[in-house]
Amino acid sequence: MNKKHFFILSFVAALSMSYTSAFAGTISGATSLGGGTFSPSNKVKINVIATTTNYAACSGHTSGDRSICSNNQDPKLYWTAKTVGSDPQTVNNATDSFTGSGYTTL
Repeated sequence: MNKKHFFILSFVAALSMSYTSAFAGTISGATSLGGGTFSPSNKVKINVIATTTNYAACSGHTSGDRSICSNNQDPKLYWTAKTVGSDPQTVNNATDSFTGSGYTTL
């Protein structure tokens, strides 16, 4: 697992533990998280939905051609193609599964 994947997993785990109610949105700058401040790397955006029991998230670099996605129900990371310059894949709900068509296991 490379540093980027570890970073994504660490963030999602921290996010799911720190919120006591539902959270949804796109994180692209400094965000208060678990009593501290989290900030994704330059030009990285993270689309996330988290509840007290589940989360799903997709991240991507604006100059990259992939979204990297994960959830709390599956230990794997998945990627899907995206257009360079676009935001990462949208997350629809906290139980999104990334095992369907268009996703590949890392």
